[in-house]
Amino acid sequence: MANSIVQNEIEAFKEMYEIMPIDMVKSMIQTIESNGVNSLIVCSSICILINIGVIITAIKNTILRNKGLLITASVVCLLFAGNGIAQMLSIVNIIVLLCLKRTNPEDFPVKKELPKLEEIAITKKEVFIGIALVLIYFSQFIWGNYLIESNILRWAIIVVFYLSVLVLSIIFWNKSIKRDLKTFKDNFGTYIKFILPRFGLMYIAYFVVTIFTIIITRNIGSVNQQNLESLPSWYVIPLAIIYAPIVEETIFRGLIHKIIKNETIFIIVSAICFGLLHTISSEVTLMNVIFKALPYSVLGGFLAYIYSKTENISTNMFCHAGINFVASLLTLL
Repeated sequence: MANSIVQNEIEAFKEMYEIMPIDMVKSMIQTIESNGVNSLIVCSSICILINIGVIITAIKNTILRNKGLLITASVVCLLFAGNGIAQMLSIVNIIVLLCLKRTNPEDFPVKKELPKLEEIAITKKEVFIGIALVLIYFSQFIWGNYLIESNILRWAIIVVFYLSVLVLSIIFWNKSIKRDLKTFKDNFGTYIKFILPRFGLMYIAYFVVTIFTIIITRNIGSVNQQNLESLPSWYVIPLAIIYAPIVEETIFRGLIHKIIKNETIFIIVSAICFGLLHTISSEVTLMNVIFKALPYSVLGGFLAYIYSKTENISTNMFCHAGINFVASLLTLL
């Protein structure tokens, strides 16, 4: 029975050769074959149960008051769905949720205002620290291609680089990091209620843009992503969940926002810079650099929007860590 389910999934993907890039279909088939039966059944069962929970919520007529959270739950199910039934339920739920409109006063959840944080002016010392941080961070794209072959010295250089950038990021936020962390902790529920509904919408936009990118470039994933997947998990996961949220939020949200005060321009610039960071040093052609940067730009724009509304760097680090955690899980499954 279990083998039959797996085989049916593989056959279903094979029928998509004509409408999807071959590399993408082959990758999906390989993932199903390598993950085995148990992984497929467990993921499918969990996703189906969550989707049924969404339907029960709809029957109880509380769907509109929890619209954002339910969209997020459905998107997560679509991410981890192990078969067509779970995927179809997720897609149907997402479409229905997006089409429903709140009309009655009781459908609108009571919103608690986000804490207002006073902006702390940047000092000359922080300007120098910020410049040093940016220069050291982006230097990796130059010396990274010329690392010596000795494994010990190679890893020593890499460790020193990561620690230097991490320490500079923390020093840059020295005046406000305690305040931001405390505010985030004291108002965790308020922040979560603001973030989660937007997470669902962000992932919908991310999937649409990713599919568009794959169709245009006829390739699945960027070189940057493929390089990360080829590295050991013990190395990539701490970088993704701890290092990247602290460093990248400091540079691409914190620093840029201190320079650009206009909210719209800040979000656009942050999104473009964040997108190009992940492709400009790894892709060969200009077209791939631009188009494969688009999904990352969606994530960067979302994080910039969150920062512009909360003005709390801890909130951004939490969001960034969450996004990378989901990506890590998808890589490991």
